Amino acid sequence: MEGQEQQLHVQSQRMKQQGEWHKQQMEQQQEHYSQLTQVINQVTERQERQDKRLQELNQCQLAQMKAFNEFNVLNEGWQLHREEFNINTQVKLTYMAGNMHNLHSAIPRYDTVHKDLTEQEEGKVKQQKEALKKKTKDAGF
Repeated sequence: MEGQEQQLHVQSQRMKQQGEWHKQQMEQQQEHYSQLTQVINQVTERQERQDKRLQELNQCQLAQMKAFNEFNVLNEGWQLHREEFNINTQVKLTYMAGNMHNLHSAIPRYDTVHKDLTEQEEGKVKQQKEALKKKTKDAGF
């Protein structure tokens, strides 16, 4: 009988140890599960914040694109207006230059003074180039 009691005692000890080991395993699994749940929640929150920020950035980009497009339309309109003004001004100048001799007989026709005026302008350009070369040379460029 003593052998049986001892055997029962050993079995009881083993069962107790297995129960404690099983209990520890369950506690570790629960702790691990809790940690994983916490990490998953943090990742989910971070992803939600990133998604929200991305939406804000997209809205900002759309607003900037809209403003840029509006600016381009206004700029193109201004350029067209300016070109029209330049064309009209050139037409008026051409008309005036072509008809100046009609205002007074002492005013020569443009065709007759064109060559002289061109030579004068080319001379001015040459002088400006020479002055610029001298300034850059004096400055050490």
